[in-house]
Amino acid sequence: MRGLYIHIPFCNSICTYCDFPKRLSDSKLFDKYIDRVIEELDYYNDYLNKIDSVYIGGGTPNVLPLNLLEKLFKRIENVLNNSIENSIELNPELIDLELCKLLKKYNFNRVSLGIQTLNLNSIKLLNRHHDESIIINAFNLLRNVGINNINCDLIFGIPYTNIDNIKYDLDFIINLDPTHISYYSLILEDKSILKYKVDKNEIELLDDDTISNMYDYINDYLDKHNYIHYEISNYSKLGYESIHNLKYWSELEYIGVGLAASGFINNTRYTNNKGIFSYFKSFLGESELITLEAKKNEFMMLGLRKIKGIYINDYKDMFNSSPLIDFKDIIDKYLKLDFIEIVDNHIRIKKDKLFIANVLWSEFVWKN
Repeated sequence: MRGLYIHIPFCNSICTYCDFPKRLSDSKLFDKYIDRVIEELDYYNDYLNKIDSVYIGGGTPNVLPLNLLEKLFKRIENVLNNSIENSIELNPELIDLELCKLLKKYNFNRVSLGIQTLNLNSIKLLNRHHDESIIINAFNLLRNVGINNINCDLIFGIPYTNIDNIKYDLDFIINLDPTHISYYSLILEDKSILKYKVDKNEIELLDDDTISNMYDYINDYLDKHNYIHYEISNYSKLGYESIHNLKYWSELEYIGVGLAASGFINNTRYTNNKGIFSYFKSFLGESELITLEAKKNEFMMLGLRKIKGIYINDYKDMFNSSPLIDFKDIIDKYLKLDFIEIVDNHIRIKKDKLFIANVLWSEFVWKN
């Protein structure tokens, strides 16, 4: 089975940390964009019969008016009805009852709320637009229509924050009892407003030790509250791991539709055009046939994001070989460094090394 990702690039405002492909909302482009996405879905029609996860992300999908969202949902209604997990990203301040009813009507059973933080100074710094009452209201509206699988997107390592701020955010979120939490370390993206301000010495980033301590605190806190840490930045209640995102980390197929969306089909990885007017002219920006060796590297790098690591038998089933042979030098090196371990036929990064896992991932990026 494969996944389907649909990108909605529009936002009412630009978050200072974001470098995702996006545009400030322009209602003149909304209709044309959805029509173009539907044309692209038609192009991939033969691939839509084996979809078991759908993810609509952005940008901010719920800046679109309800009639356009429904137009999109109707095009993929059969997919949504047959899929196991249907997710959509929402900004909490733009959620109302009519939107929730529409999502329920089209079988959306998972919502990811962009929260990032509850600290008022951090909200302002990141250019977010919610408060605690808005978050509570969003949870209530979703649950009132029967959507109970709710993820909270959070960020740590925000300038001028400390462990007390992390604790406050977690206490608040845990009290709402979400099924899933994605907690990402702030990354200074090249084309972001935040990067510009840091370069101008207007903002000072936290040091690595402080951020590492925050990560350890988050892991311990969520473990004590029965959230399973199943990927570097993702935690869930038992049985609520993201089916769609696990495809990315397991080298499974997915179709990407929309501006700058990426896909992986028939050993080909592709990325759509990133400019909206270029996308209107032609979907595809670039594509690359992934060689066997590159696919093995990706399987290792992405698989090591998972806390359980790489199941050696999965590698054997996919490649008719063993990672202990194909990557013997790297595995031996990091076993000696006490960075990884082999447990129950899984190769995994040790818990105390998770925060610096990129050191190991880079080995597979540059191996060839």
